[in-house]
Amino acid sequence: MPLREPARTVKSVWIIAIVAAVLQVALSPQISIAGGTVNFMMVLAFTLALSSEAGSAAIIGFACGLFYDMTSAAPVGLMALILCFASFVIASSARGALGGLTRDSVRLVVVATFAANLFYGFCLFLLGVQTNLLWALLGHGLSSTVLNSLVSLAFLAILGGASTQRGFTARTKSSRYKIPR
Repeated sequence: MPLREPARTVKSVWIIAIVAAVLQVALSPQISIAGGTVNFMMVLAFTLALSSEAGSAAIIGFACGLFYDMTSAAPVGLMALILCFASFVIASSARGALGGLTRDSVRLVVVATFAANLFYGFCLFLLGVQTNLLWALLGHGLSSTVLNSLVSLAFLAILGGASTQRGFTARTKSSRYKIPR
């Protein structure tokens, strides 16, 4: 059964994607803290994957990763592969039910960001781009995870603001089930 998010329009997703692309090109190369950089495309792919189907999340992840690869000095296709696979896993585990600034969505995005950054650093070490494995994993991977996690909070809040309240009703004290009195 296909999942649909009626409140999250295609127009708002395109606006967020364009803003993330501009930030990736203009701001990301300028910010480097402890060897880590912000990957706005990773954050965009993971936050959109929370409320998407697995197939469309993989396509979004691939497109975001390819854009990142084309705008960075890293091997082309590596981030596209990582984001495609990670977005598929996020969408499969979230089953389209997560989104917004909730504890579960933040936890899932942070864990996926940490795993993707560690795998990316390990692959860069294997390809010879990074010469020190410890620096590739802990220096670049951990600091990039912290920066991406902070940015993902803003993206989750923005994308969650457009979504409706997830539940059976908008009223707070009602339930789907009748309670015997």
